[in-house]
Amino acid sequence: MTTIDGPTEIPRTYYRDGRVLDEELHRVFGANWIFVGHESEVPAPGDYVTRRLGGDPVILARAEEGVQVMLNSCTHRGTQVCKASYGNTTTFRCGYHGWVFGNDGTLRGVPGRRALYGPDFDLAGRGLRRARVQTLHGFVFATWRDDGPSLEDYLGDFRWYLDALFDFFPGGMEVHAGVHRVDVRGNWKIHAENFSGDGYHLRVAHRTMFELGVMGTQAGAVEGFAVNEPHGHALRSQYLIDAQVPDSVFGYEEDLLEAALKRADPQHRKFRERATVIHGLVFPNLLFITTAPVSYGDDAQGQTAFTQIRALTPIDQHTHEVAYWNLVPRDASDTWKSRSYLFATRQHGASSFFEADDLENFRRIDAALGTVAGAQAPYTYELGAGVSTRYTPPWQGPGRLVPQDFTEANQRNFVSRYLDLMEGTR
Repeated sequence: MTTIDGPTEIPRTYYRDGRVLDEELHRVFGANWIFVGHESEVPAPGDYVTRRLGGDPVILARAEEGVQVMLNSCTHRGTQVCKASYGNTTTFRCGYHGWVFGNDGTLRGVPGRRALYGPDFDLAGRGLRRARVQTLHGFVFATWRDDGPSLEDYLGDFRWYLDALFDFFPGGMEVHAGVHRVDVRGNWKIHAENFSGDGYHLRVAHRTMFELGVMGTQAGAVEGFAVNEPHGHALRSQYLIDAQVPDSVFGYEEDLLEAALKRADPQHRKFRERATVIHGLVFPNLLFITTAPVSYGDDAQGQTAFTQIRALTPIDQHTHEVAYWNLVPRDASDTWKSRSYLFATRQHGASSFFEADDLENFRRIDAALGTVAGAQAPYTYELGAGVSTRYTPPWQGPGRLVPQDFTEANQRNFVSRYLDLMEGTR
């Protein structure tokens, strides 16, 4: 069954069949723009980090001519040429036969080249394979597809919302305190669907957070909206309804916020003001959330905003890796950055209250996939379909807007895009 905004169910075989994962790595991760890292992780020439681009190990490096993403596999016999997670170097030397590559991927040297190889041996054609790279607000995206759309076209109308979130502060944003990487149980799509716009689970899965008062004003009068775009990108934003609270972007230092508001697009400002939480997905696997808790322990008092991003990488059909980064305004004080990181780690870090609830549910979904009866039952996404809406958004922006706080419109959008790619209709 389908609705105007996408299918309302998907077979569970897409979450349990190993053959499906092989197709995903080609059709989803191999053919789209994939987030690899942030430019602030490699600020100086020679800096690098090692990551995965879907099923392929890659090196994200800053060479003299800019940021590069290269296959971490020697062009001789396929050995990983970089084993460290991060560092700074001008060259990568294969530990098997000693081939040497520059930090731009070019092959610089081969032991015994003149004596052991013929006169036609050419270094130029044997460099590390380089992915196509484009950046936006410090985010580094890469794809193996040379003939695909530009990043701008791929993001479509959703670019407006990324501008509002990540180009809000004049000095830009940077990664604070590195990256955390954790392997978790559950198919990667369960995690992606959840972050794309699932507010329905909060009162049940995170009940303890409401009872302890951690949710603050989010437990009061709020209205929410879902936004999505045909390429699969989506977000959910929720706003405080309280005439006693002035319009503001919660949780930032006053001088920093004042500078941001002065230069902000008026509609970007309205999108950000009074928001209690904004979370979403850049299809297929980049997740983001920004919120501003009022307290997270005796040593973490005073409303403080944080912005967390995540990247999901499938390991197998039952397991995926989650990488967590905390982004902070570059011009914020060191004290504020540390407090923001503390709030983010305690609320949405890998071992936090919220994450413990979500990851346990992802594990239980995987445990209940079954082999006969369970495997035949589809997952359903009917929430909000055909239901009348009653909210008016505080901003005017592009994309498909659904004036509902609790809806599975974004999940239907995700499934629609995913099935189009997997079944070869796009």
